[in-house]
Amino acid sequence: MAYRVKHSDSDATASLRRIARDQVTAALRSIDHAQDDTVSAIHDVRKRCKKIRGLLRLVRPSFDGYRDENAAFRDIAATLGPMRDADVLIDAFDALDTAGSAESGTLEPVRAQLHARRVHLEHEQDSEALLQGAHEALTAALLRIEHWQLSRKGFGAFEAGLESSYRRGRKAMHTACRKGEDAAFHAWRKRCKEHGFHLRLLRPIWPGPMRAEHDCASELGELLGLHHDLAVLASGVRVMPDIDPATAETLSGRIATQQQELARRACSLGARLYALPPAALAKSWRRRHAAWRRDPDAG
Repeated sequence: MAYRVKHSDSDATASLRRIARDQVTAALRSIDHAQDDTVSAIHDVRKRCKKIRGLLRLVRPSFDGYRDENAAFRDIAATLGPMRDADVLIDAFDALDTAGSAESGTLEPVRAQLHARRVHLEHEQDSEALLQGAHEALTAALLRIEHWQLSRKGFGAFEAGLESSYRRGRKAMHTACRKGEDAAFHAWRKRCKEHGFHLRLLRPIWPGPMRAEHDCASELGELLGLHHDLAVLASGVRVMPDIDPATAETLSGRIATQQQELARRACSLGARLYALPPAALAKSWRRRHAAWRRDPDAG
C-alpha cells in the first residue's frame, strides 16, 4: 500500500489509480474495524482523503476529473471534521501548557471548556452514522477510480502540477514571512502539506535526497500546523463564556509568544526547503525521473 509511484506501474494513469485505490481501501478498512474506536477511524479516513487530494493536485493539469473528484474527497473529510477539530484544540492547549508556569492553574477553566465542547460534539454527533456515510461515499469513489484517465504520460503527467504547487508554496512562504499574519501562515501550511505529499509520491525517483526533503517538509508542516491551531485557539478563547478577562489575556499573550517562535523557525526551515526556483526544481526532477525509468533495478 505504498503511497508512491512504482517502476512496475505501466504509466502515470496506472500509478494514479493504484495509489488512490489503495488509500480508499485502507480508509474503508478503518471504518469496517472502527468498533468502539471511532476517533481513530475518523482520523484515518480524514488522513487518507488528504493524501488522495494531494495526489490529485499533482496530476491536476492532466486530469479532467480533478475538480469533481477533489470536491468529493474534500466533502468526505469535511463531514468528519468537527470532532477531530475539537481534539486538535485540546492538543494545542496542552502543547502550549507543557512548559508549565505560575499561571497554569488559572488556565484550567479554558481547558475545561474545550473538553466540554468535545463531549458536547460527541453526544450531538452520531460518529457511527457519519462513518457509515463516509463508507458509502468512499465505496462509490472506488468504482470511479477505475475510470480515471490522465491526458499525459510519463513525468509530463506530474510536472505541471508539481511546479505549480511548489511555486504557490514558495509564494505563500514569502507572504507569510513578510506579513506575519495568521491567515498567511495557514495558506502556507496547506501548500507545504501538498509539497510533502508530492515528495512522498515521487520519492523513488531519488530516494535518499527525497526522503531528506520530505522530512524537512514534515517538520515544517508540524510547525505551521501548530501555529494555525494556536490561532484557532486564540480566536476561541476570545468568545468563551465565563472566562475571566485576565485569564484570556494571559493565554493570548502566551499563544502570541509561541506563535512568534514557531514563525521564526518555520521561515528559517522554509528558506531551505524552497531554495530552488520552481522551474529549476521541475527540470531536475524530470531528468531524475527519466534516469529512474531507464534503470531496470529501480523499485
